[in-house]
Amino acid sequence: MTTHTCPECTTTFTPTSPRQLFCRPECAHRQRQRKYRKSLQDEELRMTGGADQSKTNNQEAMAALTALYETSIRNLRSTNKRKLAIVTRSFEDKLATAYEQLNQSTQTLSRAQSKADALQRSMRRLKYECKQHEVSEQHAVKDLQQLAARVLVLNRDANTRLDPSTAAIFARRGWNTEMGKS
Repeated sequence: MTTHTCPECTTTFTPTSPRQLFCRPECAHRQRQRKYRKSLQDEELRMTGGADQSKTNNQEAMAALTALYETSIRNLRSTNKRKLAIVTRSFEDKLATAYEQLNQSTQTLSRAQSKADALQRSMRRLKYECKQHEVSEQHAVKDLQQLAARVLVLNRDANTRLDPSTAAIFARRGWNTEMGKS
């Protein structure tokens, strides 16, 4: 879309219709008022007869007012640019601080996640090792049971008694070591 500059306040705007000349209704109203007042002054000058002299005075006054108006506009624009620059710098600083905090949070989260992953791997490894120990203990217990049964069979076949410490171990396990008792 095309943009226009308002002849009243020199603001750039996008018109809503092809015939739109001013950016706001207030600007159009001011322009109409100015034309109306000028027409009243022209009528008054025509009636009084001093149109040429008043016209020169009006043109000088208009030039002075235009210069004052343009100076005011330049001052306002430079003031607004400075304010905009200050606000922009402030927002950029805040954005940089927030970005740095976000990076730190992300790094902390990443470190925490890697620690959690390492702990999970350690837990899995420890569970696996624990299971392996249980299995090896079960095998060791079965092997010891078989050895104990063979010791008892050998003792019975040899018709000898077990030594007291071995008999105490069997008794703790609930195994009968007496000959002829089972």
